[in-house]
Amino acid sequence: MRTLSMKLKEVKYVSDYSIEVVFEDGVKGIVHLNDLVEKGIFKVLQDKERFAQVYATGNAIAWSDQLEIDAIKIYLDITGKKFWRSYESKILVCRRSVVFLD
Repeated sequence: MRTLSMKLKEVKYVSDYSIEVVFEDGVKGIVHLNDLVEKGIFKVLQDKERFAQVYATGNAIAWSDQLEIDAIKIYLDITGKKFWRSYESKILVCRRSVVFLD
């Protein structure tokens, strides 16, 4: 059985509406959130000083307790993996990890 951790280790403000994320398994990348700050509750992040206050909770990229985005979505975007379609009958999602049932 293989386990793939998608737990967020670190997030850093880069510039404008971009952040760098690092996951516990070593996956990292730059995420551009320009579109996000144009929508709903995330419009408050158009203030770049507030956007720069980003932090990691382990399971999310956050700016407050009420303002966060799920780390799994970002992990899948960075890696280009699509677990839910390719492996849906062979995986078990458990506490933010994917367990492959080989």
